[in-house]
Amino acid sequence: MRFAIFLLITSLFIVSYGCSKEEPYEPEKKSISIWEGETSHISIETDLTHCNCALQSEDQEIATATIDKTGICITTHKSGSTMIRLLDNDKILCEIFVYVKYFSSPEIIDWGIPLKEGSPGYPGITIKATDLRIPPEIEKELREESEPFIGATYTFNQDTRKFTIKTSSEVSYEGSYEWNLTSLTLMYDGKKEKYGFKFATGMSHGYIIEADKTEKYQRRYPDAGITEVKVNHVWKNNGIIPPGGIIFD
Repeated sequence: MRFAIFLLITSLFIVSYGCSKEEPYEPEKKSISIWEGETSHISIETDLTHCNCALQSEDQEIATATIDKTGICITTHKSGSTMIRLLDNDKILCEIFVYVKYFSSPEIIDWGIPLKEGSPGYPGITIKATDLRIPPEIEKELREESEPFIGATYTFNQDTRKFTIKTSSEVSYEGSYEWNLTSLTLMYDGKKEKYGFKFATGMSHGYIIEADKTEKYQRRYPDAGITEVKVNHVWKNNGIIPPGGIIFD
């Protein structure tokens, strides 16, 4: 009888221990590199339909996130890095390392105004005016102005927000810059030059820098009916890996 009771107690202890022991769990891990000001969706394998989920960002000034049906939507605010965790009560279901990029490179080359149809940034010069005698004069001047900068080397430092220019004739400039997904502003030699900015379609590590000269030539030729004067330059990032190991696409 005593032996039977001993076996019963032992069995209950084993069953109780087996039920209380949790299986080892490893959170799902993801990483993403994203531009400042950009919003991106990341799909995850974790089932979001049967959990009381919440998101936690280690630095909400850099990036925050929301949950949707298929994953997590990440919104960036400034450059840097942070960890976003998906929690079910206190249990970590997923960890996402977020690296937020600001426009930066140790070497960008100015390829000049695109001339060939089908090239990124083509047509390189757009001039709209009712007086058809004026556009050829403007185009000639724009090409002459851009010539010293063809082949120029630019550097941009996201930590200091400083940039440099060195032309092929060894003329150098330096100053500060501001950037977002649609514009680039260069401040140097008492000047503030604002350009349109976009990534070059079909060109790896390429950018289209657009200068709007409309107001300048409207003032110069008030009777020419000028409605648009824009010039594009193509910049090529040489693909050198900057500090942090990120190649800026």
